[in-house]
Amino acid sequence: MSLRLEQVTKRFGPITAVDGVTLHIPEGEMFGLLGANGAGKTTTFRMI
Repeated sequence: MSLRLEQVTKRFGPITAVDGVTLHIPEGEMFGLLGANGAGKTTTFRMI
């Protein structure tokens, strides 16, 4: 099973935490999500 996100956005009131994320991770692939503090990494994983 693969993972696909297309144009995913998450807002908390006036704050946009994740803005238009699109990615596809094929089955059997390893993936890392890197970014600065407050970049939306945890929010993205919670939405998944």
